[in-house]
Amino acid sequence: MTVSMTACGKDNQIIGSWVAEDSNDILQFNDDGSCSAPFTYNAGWIESADSYIIKDDGTLVFSSSGGHANDSFVKVDSEEEALDDGSSYYISGDTLIIDKEKYTRTE
Repeated sequence: MTVSMTACGKDNQIIGSWVAEDSNDILQFNDDGSCSAPFTYNAGWIESADSYIIKDDGTLVFSSSGGHANDSFVKVDSEEEALDDGSSYYISGDTLIIDKEKYTRTE
């Protein structure tokens, strides 16, 4: 059984920098699968996720090189669903909603 996952490629809409509307937090997703995602912070281990993959089913999975900051989010079809459910995300054009926070692409 083969599972295909990607963090890079032309079809990866998430690549780039994103700024939160309410908190001004900045997310960065790179085409090599690395990322900066402060909302994945695990205070017990003082680390945040530093890499991500997007599974074939659209699930966004974060992990950290230390192994203590891991999280996943299911892709949904509407902003409303993503704003209502902290375990989902929505992306369209320059809008990303994840962990119930709305972000706008900056580059």
